[in-house]
Amino acid sequence: MSGHPTLPYAKFPVLETIDIREASDIRHAVDRMVEAYVLQESQGRFSCRILLPRDPKSTAKAKRIGLAFQGEFVLGLRKRNIVPRVREVRYIHNESHYGWLLANPEVYERFEKGTS
Repeated sequence: MSGHPTLPYAKFPVLETIDIREASDIRHAVDRMVEAYVLQESQGRFSCRILLPRDPKSTAKAKRIGLAFQGEFVLGLRKRNIVPRVREVRYIHNESHYGWLLANPEVYERFEKGTS
């Protein structure tokens, strides 16, 4: 996990939040994220929160979905000849979700300056 663990990442300002509950949700989520990246990155504004299912007994499902999503997202950008500039932070969002923030590095800098 990168960043400062004391920062309130659950309140991190994002332009979109996508809740992925099953592997079948990945394709639609990736399509939305690639489009958001294309539209927002040129202005240095790209930011998205991915919510993954949190099971106190096992992290396997969240890890599997997260890895599949990450691979598909990078592939989707590469198909458009885009090299992603994305910083990520993974954290516990709430009792039933892991949070995964994907954002332009400048978005993190603005957030961290505002919370320090």
